[in-house]
Amino acid sequence: MASHYRNIMKVETSGASRRTAKADAENDEGVPASHRMAEYDLAAMDKYKGLIMKVAKRNAVDPAVICGIISRESRAGTGLDKHGRGDNGKAFGLMQIDTTPAPSGGGHTPKGEWNSEEHLQQGTEILIGFIKRIQKKFNSWTKEQQLKGGIAAYNKGEDCVESYEEVDAHTTGVDYSNDVVARAQWFYYHGYAETRNCGIIVAAAATAIVGGVSAVVLAPVVLTVIGFGAGGIAAGSTASGMMSAAAIANGGGVAAGSLVAVLQSAGAVGLSGTATAIVGSAGAAIAGAVGGSVGWLKTKFS
Repeated sequence: MASHYRNIMKVETSGASRRTAKADAENDEGVPASHRMAEYDLAAMDKYKGLIMKVAKRNAVDPAVICGIISRESRAGTGLDKHGRGDNGKAFGLMQIDTTPAPSGGGHTPKGEWNSEEHLQQGTEILIGFIKRIQKKFNSWTKEQQLKGGIAAYNKGEDCVESYEEVDAHTTGVDYSNDVVARAQWFYYHGYAETRNCGIIVAAAATAIVGGVSAVVLAPVVLTVIGFGAGGIAAGSTASGMMSAAAIANGGGVAAGSLVAVLQSAGAVGLSGTATAIVGSAGAAIAGAVGGSVGWLKTKFS
């Protein structure tokens, strides 16, 4: 499943304003501040990971985007009162559904408990609605720009978005979408990459690499398709998701000799010279190791 609303990793962002960062009594700003706050929220976010991934898959939304909103709105629930309320009681739940009566507020009637799947579904549907309205209002924007505009509208409504250059001019902190995007990009690389059925793709790549002389010709094509290129791993690709999952499983780094490391090296050199010789002569031992790695990766990405 790929996001219907394009790739969050390709959305440009300037990150959090100093005003937003000061909520944590810090003096930093920009993308580093957003990443710091996202990292602080990770442990609390992981309590809801199963629900987030389920809702994201159902709605074809990148789970990292949902995480970015939850982090900004409620600090993954740690910023709410015991009833799941925030903003002086005006908003509800992890995604802070605006319950203030229209026209001064969103006028939404909360669904489910503040930390439930039903709540996350409602919040995600509201986000999608804003993205679609921004798509209609600014049909000449790229899909990534429309995604960012939709995130800004989630905060203050589509009327507050007047141009892409000043997309956050009327949002809370004058940085809402930039901050959410930066947080989402951090979460993407820390366990919340978009869900996709990449097991088959990875298996095809692995088979190409260990399948013999003819497969050596095919392997560079397959590697490029899934994101292992000569210039490195492509942001937002299947390869980047594999790298993230492998790093998490290995305590922060990609182990030398692992499937991801082998594919990264092969993609970088285009399976030429020594790499081709290694791939062509690896035999059944590597095939077995790759098969095991593919099985593990299927559990991570299915």
